Amino acid sequence: MLRFILAMVIPVIIFIYTMSFTRWMSSQKHLVAATSAALLGVVTLFASGATIWKLLN
Repeated sequence: MLRFILAMVIPVIIFIYTMSFTRWMSSQKHLVAATSAALLGVVTLFASGATIWKLLN
């Protein structure tokens, strides 16, 4: 489990950056782009987690 947590550090940092960018786009009134970026961030984090989990187990 520790290896999974350590392997997920970079995907989580990318997810946090994506959510920050999403908040910025929302403040600029680009709601469709913000929603798309948020959805892409969540899907990417889930896909990274599933892939790393499968590789480590």
